[in-house]
Amino acid sequence: MIEHFVTLCFNRRGLIGFAFLLLAFYGWYSWTQLSIEAYPDISDTSAQVITQVPGLAAEEIEQQITVPLEREIIGIPGMHVMRSNSTFGLSLITVVFKDGVQDYWARQRLRERLEGHSTP
Repeated sequence: MIEHFVTLCFNRRGLIGFAFLLLAFYGWYSWTQLSIEAYPDISDTSAQVITQVPGLAAEEIEQQITVPLEREIIGIPGMHVMRSNSTFGLSLITVVFKDGVQDYWARQRLRERLEGHSTP
C-alpha cells in the first residue's frame, strides 16, 4: 500500500509539486489573515526597577538603594513576589504581580510608589 503510494508520487511529480505549492500558499494566506496572537504571553505580569549608582560596592547598594526601595514597594496591591539583586553599581528589583493584573495598572502603581521616594 505505502509502496504503491510512493511510486505514484514519484510518477506524478508535477501533480505533487502543484499540490505542495497550493497547500503552502493556503498556509501563508491563512497566517496573514490570523486575527489573534498565535503564541499568547502566559507569563505573569512583572515590572523591574533598575538603579545604577557607579562607584558603590554591593553592600552599599544593598543598604542605601535596594532595601529602602523594597520598603516602598512592599505594599503595592496585587503584588505576588518581589526579588532583588544588588551588585557593584547596580540594583535590580523584580516585582511579580498576581494573575489578572494588567501591565499598565501594575507599572503605574509601582511608579506612583517610587515617585515620592528619595534616597539620602
